[in-house]
Amino acid sequence: MLDLAVRDFRFAVRMLAKRPAFTGIVVMTLALGIGANTALFSVVNAVLLQPLPFPKPEQLVLVNDNLTGRQLKNVGMTVLELQDMQQRSDVFEEISALWPVDANLTGSDHPERIELLAVSPNYFTLLGAKAALGRVFGPEEDKAQGFAEGIVISDSAWHRLFGGDPNVLGRKVRADSDLYVVIGVMPPEFRHPGKTLRDQVDFWGTAGFAANPFGPPDRVRRMLPGAIGRLKNGLTVAQAQAKLDAFTAELRSQFPKEYPPEAGWEVKLAPAQENLVGGVRTLLIVLLAAVGVVLLIACVNIANIMLARSLGRQREMAIRLALGAGRRRLISQLISESLVLSLLGGGVALLIASWATDLLLRLVPATMPRLNEVGFSGNVLLFTLLVSIITGVLFGLVPALQASRPDVLVNLKEGSPGSGLGARSHRVRSLLIVTEFALSLVLMIGAGLLLRSFWRLTDVNPGFSPQNVLISRIWLPVPNNPELDPYRTPAKRAQFMKDVLGRAVALPGVEHAAIGGGAGVPLVGPHNNASLVIEDHADEAVLPLIQPSAVSADYFSALGTPLVNGRYFSDGDDINAARVALVDEAAVKRFWPDENPIGKHIKLSRRDSNAPWLTVVGVVGNMKTDGFDLPDQPHVYLSILQSPGYAMAVYLKTSVNPLTLAHALRREVQSVDPDLPVFGEESMEDVVAASLAQRRFAMQLLIAFGGVALLLAGVGIYGVMAYSVSQRTREIGIRLALGAKTGDIIRWVMTQAMMLTLAGVGIGLVAAVALTRLLTGFLFGVAATDPMTYAGLSVLLALVALVACYVPARRATRVDPMIALRYE
Repeated sequence: MLDLAVRDFRFAVRMLAKRPAFTGIVVMTLALGIGANTALFSVVNAVLLQPLPFPKPEQLVLVNDNLTGRQLKNVGMTVLELQDMQQRSDVFEEISALWPVDANLTGSDHPERIELLAVSPNYFTLLGAKAALGRVFGPEEDKAQGFAEGIVISDSAWHRLFGGDPNVLGRKVRADSDLYVVIGVMPPEFRHPGKTLRDQVDFWGTAGFAANPFGPPDRVRRMLPGAIGRLKNGLTVAQAQAKLDAFTAELRSQFPKEYPPEAGWEVKLAPAQENLVGGVRTLLIVLLAAVGVVLLIACVNIANIMLARSLGRQREMAIRLALGAGRRRLISQLISESLVLSLLGGGVALLIASWATDLLLRLVPATMPRLNEVGFSGNVLLFTLLVSIITGVLFGLVPALQASRPDVLVNLKEGSPGSGLGARSHRVRSLLIVTEFALSLVLMIGAGLLLRSFWRLTDVNPGFSPQNVLISRIWLPVPNNPELDPYRTPAKRAQFMKDVLGRAVALPGVEHAAIGGGAGVPLVGPHNNASLVIEDHADEAVLPLIQPSAVSADYFSALGTPLVNGRYFSDGDDINAARVALVDEAAVKRFWPDENPIGKHIKLSRRDSNAPWLTVVGVVGNMKTDGFDLPDQPHVYLSILQSPGYAMAVYLKTSVNPLTLAHALRREVQSVDPDLPVFGEESMEDVVAASLAQRRFAMQLLIAFGGVALLLAGVGIYGVMAYSVSQRTREIGIRLALGAKTGDIIRWVMTQAMMLTLAGVGIGLVAAVALTRLLTGFLFGVAATDPMTYAGLSVLLALVALVACYVPARRATRVDPMIALRYE
C-alpha cells in the first residue's frame, strides 16, 4: 500500500506539472484560505486552547467575594477571610492576595507610573514560577507584617527602567515614596494569570497585610480586591466550591454580626484561565468558524474546477478501467492529485500565515489577553497539516467519484472530451454551486448584522461629547507609613486639585479643565456601585445600587453633558461647605419618578452608618459610562473637592488637537509636585474607539470574509454557467437554426442560473436563521433575524449571480449555427 501511495503521488506531481496554470491557481486559492485559517487559529490556540504556562494550571482559581443580598459582586475580602481560607477551609494548597495598584516611581530624571501588584509571600510558589535573575519571595519576606523591602520586577520593566542591567539586583528604587530593593527579575514569558489595571504588572511587592499601611486585620474592611488560589490535589473546581460553600456557611454562623443574613455573603471560585479569556471565547470561535466557511466555499469552487478538468480525462479513465484497473484504484490516484495540491497550498499557507498573523495582531483589540503568546507552535503546524489534508479530500472526493465511473464503451468509441458524464456531472456541479450560495449568504448575513449593529451603536448618544477632549491620569502616592503621606488629609488633596485646575485652564487652547475620580472615567471600567439610602423613603429589604463618581465643577461643561434641573457644582462646594450631590435622569426615573429630587437628602451607605447625608442640588443628562450597548445606569456625582481621592483623571476641553497639550499638562502638574508622573494621556475619541474595539474587530473580519464569499460565489456561478454553455454549444446552435431569438437564449441561460441562485438563497436563509443566533451577544438594536438585512443581502447575492451569468449568456447568443452543427 505504501508503494502504491508513493507511485500515486509521483504520478500526481507529474500530471500537475504538465498544467502549471491550473496548478498555480488552485495552490494559491488554497494557500490564501488555509493561511487565513492558520493565522486565526494561532490566535485561538494561544488565547483559548493552550493551558496557562504554570504547573497544573487546572488547579489555579480566582477567588472573589459577593454580597448577593445587596446585589454587589467582587466586593473584596478581608485579611482574616484570606487567612481562614488558607488555614481552615481544606480547599487550597496555597492562596495569595491580589491587590493591583498604580504607583509612582521616583528618584530618576523623570517620575514614572508603574503597575504594582501587592501579593502574599507565597504568590510565586503558588504559581510554580522562578526568577530568571535573582530570586522570588521566600522566607525572608514571610515575617513582614506590612510591605517587605524586597520587590520582584518584570522583564519588560527591567529593560525599560534599568536598560537590562545585569547588576540590577540590590538596586534601590523608590515607589510611592517608599524605598524597596530589587531581589529578582522574572522571565520574559511570565505574565500574571489574571486581569491587570491597564497593561501588565511591572513590580511585585509582598506584604503581610497586618500593619501599615493596612492597619490591624478585621472582618469589616474588605480591602483586598481578590485572591488567587491553588486547589488541593484531587479537587475539581465544583468540589472545591461545594466545600467552600460549607465553610462560608460555618463562618456566617460563627460571626453573625460581621456576616448578617441580609448581606448574602458568599465566596466564588472561577478557573483562572476561564476568568482571563472567557470574555473573548465566543468571539474567537465565531470568527474561526467564519474563516472556515470561507475555506469551504473555496473548496466548492475548486471541486467545480476539478470536475470540469475530469471531463477531459474520461478517455484516460475508460482505458484504465478497460485494462483492469479497479474503481478504488482510480479514486486513490485522483485523491492523490488533490492531496498534492492541498499540501502544496498548505506549505505556501505557512508563509502567508506569518504575514497574516502580524496583520491580525494589529487589528485585534489590545485588551485581548495572552496575545504575547501568539506564535507558530506545534499545535499550529499540526492544524495546518490537518486542514490541508481535509481540504484536499473535501474538494477532491466528489470529482474523483464522478471521474472514476465513465461510460467505458462510449468513451472508447467516440473519444470525445466530456462524453459519458452528461446530466450526472451537471447535477453535481449544480448541487455544489447551490451549497456555495447558501454558505456565502450565511456569511454575508452575519457580516450585515454586525455592520448594522455597529451603525446603531455609533448613533447612540453617549451623553457626552468626546471631540477635542484630552484625558490624563494622576496617582497621588500612598506611603506605607501614613505619617509620611503629604496628601493624607482631604484638604491637602483638594488643594492639589485646585492648583492643577488653575494651571491647566490657563494653558493656550484650553476651554474647560476638570478633574474626576480615577475609577469614574466614562467607558473605562470597572466602575463601582454603592448602596443608596433616600431620607424620606421607606427602607427597602435590598438597598438599591447607584454608581458614584466624584467630579469638579467644570466636569460636565468639559464633556458637554447638559444640566436638566438645578445647578452644577461650583468651586465653593469644598470641604468647608455643606455636602451636595448631583444625580442623572436615570436616577430620577428610578428613585423619584413623580417627585422633584432637588433638595432631597441621600446617603451612600446604610441608614445607620456614619456616612454624611448629601443634598441633591442638580440633575444632569444620562451618561453612558459602562458601554454604548448597555441601558442607562443611575449615577450620583459628588463634588471632588468634598470627596478627594488619590486616583484622578484630568479632562481638558480644547479648541486644538487635544494630544498636543499632553506635554504642557504634564509640565504644569509637575510644577505643582515634581514627583508626580502624568500617564495614560489619550483623547476621549480614542477612549470611545477602544470601547468599541472588540465589536469593530468582529465586524471588520466578518465583512472581509463575507466579501470574499460573495466574490467566490460570483466566480463559481460564472464558471458553472460558462461551462454549461460550452458543453451545450451544439444544442444552442440547433435552437438558433430552428429560429430561436437571442432573447430566448439569454432567458434560457439566465433561468437556469436563477434557479440555482434561488435554491442557494432559500437554503442559505434557513441556515442563517439557525446560525446567526450565535451572534446575538454581539448585536445591538438589531435582531438576529432582521428582515431588512436578510432581504437586502439575498437580493445582492442574486444580483451578483445575474451579472456573473450575463457574460456566458451573451456568449451563447453568438454561436454560429453552422459551426455548432459541425461541432464534434
